[in-house]
Amino acid sequence: MKFRVFSTVVLAALFAAVGLFWLPEASSAAPIEFRMNVTTSESSVWMVGAKEFKRLVEEKTGGKYLISIFPNEQLSGGDLVKGVEMLFTGVTDVDIHSVINMTGFEPRLTVVTMPWLFPKGYESVDEILFNGEGGKRIRGLVEGKGAHVLGMGENGFRQITNNVRPIESVADMQRLKIRVPPITMYVDLFKLFGADPTAMSYAEVFTALQQGVIDGQENPLDTIRSAKIQEVQKYISIWNYSYDPIVLSVSKKAWARVADEDKKAFEEAGEAAMKAQVVASRAMDADILALFEKTMQITKLTPEQVAEFQKAAAPIYQQYKDKIGADLLAAFGYTF
Repeated sequence: MKFRVFSTVVLAALFAAVGLFWLPEASSAAPIEFRMNVTTSESSVWMVGAKEFKRLVEEKTGGKYLISIFPNEQLSGGDLVKGVEMLFTGVTDVDIHSVINMTGFEPRLTVVTMPWLFPKGYESVDEILFNGEGGKRIRGLVEGKGAHVLGMGENGFRQITNNVRPIESVADMQRLKIRVPPITMYVDLFKLFGADPTAMSYAEVFTALQQGVIDGQENPLDTIRSAKIQEVQKYISIWNYSYDPIVLSVSKKAWARVADEDKKAFEEAGEAAMKAQVVASRAMDADILALFEKTMQITKLTPEQVAEFQKAAAPIYQQYKDKIGADLLAAFGYTF
């Protein structure tokens, strides 16, 4: 028995030496890593899209590409604007950012965030943005800055919270110190409402609310929840005043690293991942409001109350007509 074992070992060594003994060859090629920057936390609904994109790309390409996800703007040190710049310059590979944070690089992108642009809510969003001319124009503007769009998702409609009083009318906005994104349109709009808008990094908002530096803030429901804003605010008003789309894109430099035969897999993965993200985002709205109801007073504005705010906001369209372009506004259904 010992002789047979020894003979087998010796023969195997001899066959291997002369190339007659075949063993399966392990692949020596390491996966191509793409680093993915995501603005929000691990618990955000944005991560539904990020994780699904990662799964699909790695699955469709047989592990040829590895998508490494970095939530909370880790790659840009928490700086949203820097994160967008890093995408457009190719420092980061893949990215999910709100269109709002891209407006500083392409002012015409402001169009999609204009107040009450989508009269029928999500129905209008689907018709104009996801399946219409408006969405095509947004993709083109993003791609013109140095990124290739793989899919569009949503952060949802932005709502307003504060610690002073329920907001039901324009009069209720007077002198409220409201944090808004560092975007000129939002600052100008809240001035029209009589508020005192304060542009501030979102990373500072929770502490500023907790310490009373500001009275309130405005954001989509899931962003409010994931940052636990409901723990330091008394009132929330549901007014759907501004829509917040997000974009999954890959830098042009990274896109050039994707082999031609693999580009279709990335395209399909991006579209499927963001469709899943949209479904998950909309399904969460009711649950989030139920959570907020435990600690905040919820006010849902009536159509008449919304109409008062729309009237107050109307001058903003004329003010931004030249910056955005009447043709682009028309693509979203707004005409002068």
